[in-house]
Amino acid sequence: MIEIKDKKDCCGCWACKNVCPVQCISMPEDAEGFRYPTVDKDKCINCHLCEKVCPIIHAEADKPNEKQRAYLLQHKDKEVLLQSASGGAFAAAVRVILSQGGVAVGAAYNDDMTVSHHIIDRLKDLSQLQSSKYVQSNTAETFKSVKKLLRDGRTVLYSGTPCQIAGLKGFLRKDYDNLYTMDVICHGVASPKLFAKYMEWLGGKMGGKIIYYDFRDKSTGWGLDYMTKTMPCSLDPYYYHFLKGNTYRECCYHCLYARQERVSDITIEDYWGVEKEHPEFYSTKGVSCLLVNTKKGKFLWNLISSEFISLESIFDKVARANHNLKAPTPRPAIRDNIYKQIDELPVNEYFASCMKVPFNIKARIKSMLPGWLKVFIKK
Repeated sequence: MIEIKDKKDCCGCWACKNVCPVQCISMPEDAEGFRYPTVDKDKCINCHLCEKVCPIIHAEADKPNEKQRAYLLQHKDKEVLLQSASGGAFAAAVRVILSQGGVAVGAAYNDDMTVSHHIIDRLKDLSQLQSSKYVQSNTAETFKSVKKLLRDGRTVLYSGTPCQIAGLKGFLRKDYDNLYTMDVICHGVASPKLFAKYMEWLGGKMGGKIIYYDFRDKSTGWGLDYMTKTMPCSLDPYYYHFLKGNTYRECCYHCLYARQERVSDITIEDYWGVEKEHPEFYSTKGVSCLLVNTKKGKFLWNLISSEFISLESIFDKVARANHNLKAPTPRPAIRDNIYKQIDELPVNEYFASCMKVPFNIKARIKSMLPGWLKVFIKK
């Protein structure tokens, strides 16, 4: 049975809980707010299905079967581009799947500002799944729902982190022609409890309850700095520590999927470093990189490629500034203590001490520069 003795050995994908035939596995939160499986040994029938579907135990089970291709791209539709975190690759894929009567699955905010995977079949709901959420999403019962949809003949596009895609594939235990998978180049995931504390802290700072949040506001441009609606990431405590890698789940620092061999059909991300690798393509409106990993990925790319201004690149150029294509994020020393007082201190004290942002004159000057000057300096 699944028994987590070291927290780096669980990515929290929920595959084990979903596959259990006697429902003897629960997923309680630990003190940091991450969920791990717990088995009721009195109910367990020792079928070992939980071990068979685990994407950590069986990380080598799935490899791409098509020569990998890399592209940089930008959606031709300005509205789609504006709504997207980078170049609009995900939105185009969802649109084509929905147009064929299929469904799309991805991370979305709930009414209480928690994040979980949602299934949509209407184009008007696309915005729920768009833009990045830098917190671990709860896949909950979506694996079971997707299996039923696939068996009913519906086409499914499932998006998530690489370990979530691997968990889904492990749970399904067979390849479905009507399943397309899309992963992101993942730095790591922060705790849902920490994000809830952040929403409380930010609500107090803004003078009300947070009912909408966007980690990737592009109104001031893309590629100049990560931006929220309230402040640049370099001055925001949650954002700053996330990008530094200080708040990730323990398994993220040992990620078995931070590699060129991808578990999904298509991999997407911002094309960081595009101004150096392909300066003629740089744009403050957003540029995506897209890796085609499998035959199904190639088929899906062919369906949507006409919607983009695109250019073929190479993996090494994409990976130069997307380091998690080659290795996991290193575990910083601050990770030992950053969650220790999350329940002990009032939220304002916690963010003032444990989540403090070091004074950085360069970051503060950068935050005051006009967009055109940032573009000039970046180029």
